[in-house]
Amino acid sequence: MQFGIFDHLDKRDEPLGQFYDDRLKFISAVEAAGFYSYHIAEHHMTPLGMTPSPNVFMAAMARETTRIRMGPLIYMMPLYHPLRLIEEICMVDQLSNGRLDIGVGRGISPYEVAYFGVEPEETREMSEEYLDILLKGLTTNNLNHQGKYHQFTDVPMELEPLQKPYPPLWYGAGNEHGAKFRRKTA
Repeated sequence: MQFGIFDHLDKRDEPLGQFYDDRLKFISAVEAAGFYSYHIAEHHMTPLGMTPSPNVFMAAMARETTRIRMGPLIYMMPLYHPLRLIEEICMVDQLSNGRLDIGVGRGISPYEVAYFGVEPEETREMSEEYLDILLKGLTTNNLNHQGKYHQFTDVPMELEPLQKPYPPLWYGAGNEHGAKFRRKTA
């Protein structure tokens, strides 16, 4: 049996830099104790999440640890440009020597996506299209996609993940649709 930690970096009454340093020391300690993984929540404009950019935090984590797996639970797909997310996933997977897990979903709070100008009613459809783009981009040398939200023709994929065909994938599901969702294309 393997144990992992799912963490929200909630706001605390201490300087934010010190908070990050303390959390990285904590992660090093749980790695030394034999934990298998550490996953963080992504939240925006709320005291529930002081890691609105999981990739930045995981890049720091990758340099402070050697064994523990890491990942976001979840990347809030509607808030990312798919090309940027593909590149960042490749970077973190390489920086961590193949210890990245990918968690994807649409996010749970309509308020958080609305702050970014995203219509909450569109997040399901956006997330499903973005996941298709993400997996195509992680597994091809040139990305082609024609969808409702994005169209790409022969976009060169210069970066690649260390793990093949891509890091392990988690899909966040908070309702019946999410539990039944199955990706239709590669």
